[in-house]
Amino acid sequence: MLDHTLSPQQLQVISALSEGANMTDAAAQAGVHRNTISNWRRNYLPFGEALAHAQYDKAMLFREKAEALAELAFEAIQAILVDPKASPATRLKAAMFIVEMTSKPPEPKKQVMLDVVPIQAPVPETRPESAPEVHKAAQFAAPVPAQTIRREHPKIGRNETCPCGSGLKFKRCCLNKPQTNIQTKAA
Repeated sequence: MLDHTLSPQQLQVISALSEGANMTDAAAQAGVHRNTISNWRRNYLPFGEALAHAQYDKAMLFREKAEALAELAFEAIQAILVDPKASPATRLKAAMFIVEMTSKPPEPKKQVMLDVVPIQAPVPETRPESAPEVHKAAQFAAPVPAQTIRREHPKIGRNETCPCGSGLKFKRCCLNKPQTNIQTKAA
């Protein structure tokens, strides 16, 4: 896939990767660091899409080559399975391969995920049954913001002296006890 919004270096990297080069070799051919390629893939959408298309095309090419050789591979496995001279371990591995291939369902098609924040659907507001009927558009109003919780007493630090009067640090004395007990002892 030729995209004119990509730089010549980016096109060279995609070409090298689609021809089978690894990330380090593709970076060396384009004259960039391999971390640059990773940054392009994560942060530059056209490059990420072009790279995904190139990787998909490469996978399909390898799949076509494998499918062309599949019949020969299965014939070789069948010959190993029926050959009495083959070691039991080799025949067992061949049999396990066949069982694994036939019992595993095909993998679902994967989608390319970039660093994208999902959009959340509006949450319908709940109302009691006795409330008057509201217009359909008003049912999806913005949710009410949460109320701020305020403490009656100042927060007690873990390493401060316990307010119950024991003389110990708060973390050693009343940290895991209900707050109502602490306040009544201190008063």
